[in-house]
Amino acid sequence: MDRLRSLEVFVEIINQGSMSRAAQALGMSPTMVTTHLAQLEKRLGKRLLDRTTRRIDLTREGDRFLNDARHILDAFQAAEDVARDGPVRPRGRVRVDAPAAVGLRYIVPAVPLFCATYPDVALDISLGDRGVVFRPDGFDVLLRIGEEHPANADVRVLGHTRFVHVAAPSYLALHGVPEKPEDLEQHDCITYSTTERVGGPRWNFNSGNKIQTVRPKSKLSLNDGSAVSTLAVSGLGIARTLEMLVASEIKMGTLRPVLEGWTESPVSICAFAANDRAKTPAVSAVLDFCESISWPNR
Repeated sequence: MDRLRSLEVFVEIINQGSMSRAAQALGMSPTMVTTHLAQLEKRLGKRLLDRTTRRIDLTREGDRFLNDARHILDAFQAAEDVARDGPVRPRGRVRVDAPAAVGLRYIVPAVPLFCATYPDVALDISLGDRGVVFRPDGFDVLLRIGEEHPANADVRVLGHTRFVHVAAPSYLALHGVPEKPEDLEQHDCITYSTTERVGGPRWNFNSGNKIQTVRPKSKLSLNDGSAVSTLAVSGLGIARTLEMLVASEIKMGTLRPVLEGWTESPVSICAFAANDRAKTPAVSAVLDFCESISWPNR
């Protein structure tokens, strides 16, 4: 039985969410889809799917194998296009992971244009603050801010931003304006945290040659940048967040910067893809798409 066809069947089952819809999409009988999957599992000696009458779930082995199967199919398609002397059209499925607030504000609004430009590329976009640096976990493209550039990746620097400290005018009127970092000990603070950094990182301040680090008193801790700024606007405390996420609130006056004499160095907004994946037409198209978005301070 055609091994490549079996890979196509396995991937299409996941794409469609059911074996019957996969059979319809591939123009095959449900029996043939079942046979291909059974032969693939027999050849691998692993069960790839847990199947019931109502749903299909990937096993642990199936989840690991899915990413490789997609890569193989993408590479084969690209090789076919080259062999036919035709243009290498980006096609396939690309998994993208980005911080929730950044993804919603910058990536999602640009997706319709991407889909119109690359109709044969399907996107799986994960928006969640996962607290990972360059640990792909099955993703093809990662968008990160202020992280070190990995050596084994194609890195696109999209723009720059910085961390700022902000509070609502109502909060400052009630609690006063901090003049130096140690004043934060007398204030309620809204912190950004992840599973790897419970309670959030320390807040760093620079003034000339003086560097100061503060562990803020956290009244609220969240793992979503939009939630941090929303609660800051409501007057619950002082927040440290990315300037790119609160620029409009600062402009409207619903948030006011504090401790402006104590700045933080700019950080890079980057898109990463593992070197081998970045060479595929679909992933390369996504990286180019990320670069085309209007990011701050390019």
